[in-house]
Amino acid sequence: MHAENILAELLACGITPTVTPDGTGIEVDAGCLTDAQRVSIRAHKPELIGCIQKTARITSELMAAAMRACDYWRDSSKAREQMRLEILETRPEHREELLRMFKADYPASGAQNASAGEG
Repeated sequence: MHAENILAELLACGITPTVTPDGTGIEVDAGCLTDAQRVSIRAHKPELIGCIQKTARITSELMAAAMRACDYWRDSSKAREQMRLEILETRPEHREELLRMFKADYPASGAQNASAGEG
């Protein structure tokens, strides 16, 4: 089983693993893993740590890009919170594509300012 599949299975079970601050371990809520999940995690620990870190980075970038979209549309606090919830409900394997779309439509301010001055 690949690390991405293990992470997807954990998330589907409502388990959100995180990497320890030193980057060498994986933390989950106590008592939530099955024996099979525990074995899978141990067998693929280094790859799973990398996968969890990548997912966290993409999610963070996606949140920032989504908030740029909210800024663009002058969304309310309620709409912003709904956007955050929808991102968190998006399957991790789909977040990278969503991030690409947001970056294309709502680039970071430096890119917006450069194109705004042209023409």
